[in-house]
Amino acid sequence: MHAIYSALLAASAEPTVEPTVSEIKVDPDEVSEWLEGVESRAPGLGVAAIVALVIWLVGHFVIKAFAASIERGTPIGDPRTLAALRKARIRVPEVDTTEVRLEAERRRQRAHTVRRVLDSTLGVVIVTMLLMAVMSVLGVPVGPLLASAGILGVALGFGAQSLVKDVLAGIFMLIEDQYGVGDVVDLGEASGSVEEVGLRCTRLRSLDGTVWYIPNGEITRVGNMTRLWSRVMIEVRFAYDTDVEAAKDAMIDALNAASASSETVRKALLGEPQVAGIESLEYNAVMLRLMCQVNPAMQWDVQREVRREMRRIFAERGIRLAIPGDAMVVESHARDDDDRTIPDSPRKAGDDQPTDGDGKPLPPASDDLDGDGENN
Repeated sequence: MHAIYSALLAASAEPTVEPTVSEIKVDPDEVSEWLEGVESRAPGLGVAAIVALVIWLVGHFVIKAFAASIERGTPIGDPRTLAALRKARIRVPEVDTTEVRLEAERRRQRAHTVRRVLDSTLGVVIVTMLLMAVMSVLGVPVGPLLASAGILGVALGFGAQSLVKDVLAGIFMLIEDQYGVGDVVDLGEASGSVEEVGLRCTRLRSLDGTVWYIPNGEITRVGNMTRLWSRVMIEVRFAYDTDVEAAKDAMIDALNAASASSETVRKALLGEPQVAGIESLEYNAVMLRLMCQVNPAMQWDVQREVRREMRRIFAERGIRLAIPGDAMVVESHARDDDDRTIPDSPRKAGDDQPTDGDGKPLPPASDDLDGDGENN
């Protein structure tokens, strides 16, 4: 045992010499054994390359055709489109060269993004297939590599699942054309005008100027307020004793007056205004609703002009609006035959506050002359 221990100490005391590159020798027999049968498997590599080329050509053609269909869109003069619009009772808006150009640019950008993503995905698939074929020809075991890649993919999937979710949601959003740059949308937590649409997130600018960045994977609903056409909707609450028919006529006349006085309103209208009737009976009001279809994103401008005309017409025709239940109406000028006042607090008869010669209030009369709290 003592001899064995001495030998181990002597071996550990000797310095370890690392082999240099010149000393590393490759056994030709091992290399030949590793490359044995490559000639017989070489035709398989050629077949794999041809198959990959065919798949790339077919996939590229399909992707190009799909992107071209997105960029072309559905022309407004298509008979099926016109039939659908007539069935929905939607008047076709006047063709504006600026809007047509912007819409075409929007479709082009969306098609370019979708085509780029699909081409990248197809390239990754083809390169992976070729690498697997080359390793199979060289005799490298592909099975363990696929198993390791699967484990690595699962690990990356757990770590970047939110990113993958955002990208997939962005791809489907672009394909379905849910919204685009310039649209006014409501995405739940944030709403505003779309400034940028990406594969990972969408950028909005709200009415107060705040810029919102919303990951596409977190968007559970989309409300597009400027898709194809918009709708003016103005709700007015009238007093209970108001003539409903007169109020309806006044609301429609207000929209017609706004159309006559404003060229912007006239061009924005796509249909006839309508007031269906009483929408609700509230405890202090009768509510009527005016609706009309307009060009996209023009409902706010039209509503402002119509409300201005409504205020004027209601005043001219003596149509009274409802007064909230908690409001108090006080006449600013008392009539000659009515000298009513609204006191701040109830007073008893004869409890008038004395005033001086200038009309300023004086302290109430008191018998406590010495200020000791007792009447003298």
